[in-house]
Formats: sequence, structure tokens, C-alpha cells
Amino acid sequence: MVSIKSSDKSRAASRIILTGRKLAALLALLVSSPFILYSRLGEKKERVDGIFVVSLQGSTGADDRNEGRLDAFKEKWRRSCGGATPPIHHCPGVIDARRGYGLTISWLRCLERAKQMDLEVNVIFEDDARLFERPESLSFCDAEKRRSTLWSGLPEDAFVTFLGGHDWKYRNADEEEGGTTNDVVANSLASDSIIRFRETSFSFGTYGFAVSRHGLDLLLETIRGDVANGWRDEDGVLHTEFLSPEKSWYRVARDRGKKMYAAHPLIVWHEGGFSNTWKKDRGSITGEEVNDVGGGIRGVALGG
Repeated sequence: MVSIKSSDKSRAASRIILTGRKLAALLALLVSSPFILYSRLGEKKERVDGIFVVSLQGSTGADDRNEGRLDAFKEKWRRSCGGATPPIHHCPGVIDARRGYGLTISWLRCLERAKQMDLEVNVIFEDDARLFERPESLSFCDAEKRRSTLWSGLPEDAFVTFLGGHDWKYRNADEEEGGTTNDVVANSLASDSIIRFRETSFSFGTYGFAVSRHGLDLLLETIRGDVANGWRDEDGVLHTEFLSPEKSWYRVARDRGKKMYAAHPLIVWHEGGFSNTWKKDRGSITGEEVNDVGGGIRGVALGG
């Protein structure tokens, strides 16, 4: 009979306990962070994207009309996605009396968390963003399709990529009806799901955007500067009473040799309802409305 020293037994038991703790820690991570996509299970884990949704649902002091909005986001995306809602992370909305500050600070907090997660792509939506019912938008429901039809084709010089918004001005305005010379075509899983990225020179009111790991630090720097010091308009006038974040982003992109893009076709539209920015009900916005003068893409709010 082989005699086993008590010290050997102790070491063996310690190894078993340690292995159990590691397994428990891994399971806890997967449960607490379901919105992280891993590219290849069983191999070295690569976190690809994270979807964050800003909502005032449950925030102390928020207007009562915000109740149920995050739940509505999940339910309507679940229906669009055929019963499976993409895993998301809720970013509690910030209340600030100054126009634009609350939402901008909410974005900042979301992106700071994303920075800690070291994601390839960080996606921010407002809780009233809705998917278009078309193949290009519905590809967003599946993590692998997001990677292959969207993120794999993000231009390397992109600062921020808009997934929704309005009042678009494209770089080649005279060619905006149809494909333009500055469209970047992403890889696609199917011929009916081709996503392009169109360089934009102006837009308003984004309710969905993406920023890659490479652009995240610059975006954080830009937002922090606006929140702390205000922003400057095209004439160099400093504004501190309200924020217009997209204008700062376009300016920084020009100054730093980056470009702003919009997914084409757009991924999300804006459902009508109470606006926390304007303190009133507003109509729906698709971002694809046509202006009566000149035929350009303008994105006027429907019904308001």
C-alpha cells in the first residue's frame, strides 16, 4: 500500500479548490457580461462588440413618460429579431437642466465602461431607436452577422459611424442619390445585405452610433472637453448653456485627419414620443425623409 504524505494531500486538495474557483469565476463573468461577443469559443477569447442603451427608465427624478421605455426597446427589438433580443447593457440616463448635457454625459459614462471592457466596437443607442424592417438592419440581430456585415468593413479612418440620425449632408452631395465614389462597401453574408459606409460632412440628432477601439480615446477626450468647457460653433463662438455634440465630433474629425461615416442604408430609425431634450412630444424620424426643396435627405420629424 502506497503511503501519501499529508502535505501532498493538502496540495492536491488546494489545486482542486483553485480549479473550482477559476471555473466559478469564469461562469460568473459570462453571466454578468452577456453583451460581450466572443469570436471563437475554446480559443483565445476576443471581445468584439458591446451594445449599450441609454434610458431614463428607473432614474430618480426622470419624467414619468420615461417609464417602460427600456422595456419597450427590448420588446420591439425582440419582435424585429424574431424572438431573440440582442444582449444589451443599460446605461442609466443622466438628468441635467441644460439642453444636451444629460444625454452627452450618459454617453460619456457608457463609453468609459466600454473602455474598461476593451471592445473592438462600441455601440450606443437611445431607448427609442428601432430597427428598420429590411435585411441590412435585421443583420444587426445576430452577433456574427454584425461582425461580418458591419464591423469587418468599418473604414480605418472612421472617427464615429452613425447608425441613425437626420439632416444628412454627404461629402459628394451631387451624387447622393445612389452609390457615391466615397462609399465603402462592407463584407456581406448575403447579396441582399450589403452595408455601405457613406462619408458625411454634417448631421443632427443621432440616436445610434458606433465607435471602434481605435477611435474611442479621441471620442472620450472630445466629450469630456465639451462637458467641462462647452463647445465652439463654426464661427468660433463658445457655447456653455447647451451642447451640440455632433458638431464637435465633425470638427475634431477634420482637425485630426479622420472621417465621419453613416451606415447606408441606415440601421435604425427614431420612434416618436416624449423628447427629454425638447421637453415635448415629437414625431418619428427615419433619417430618410426627402426635403421638398432640392430632394436632399433631410430627416424631418414626421408629424412634429
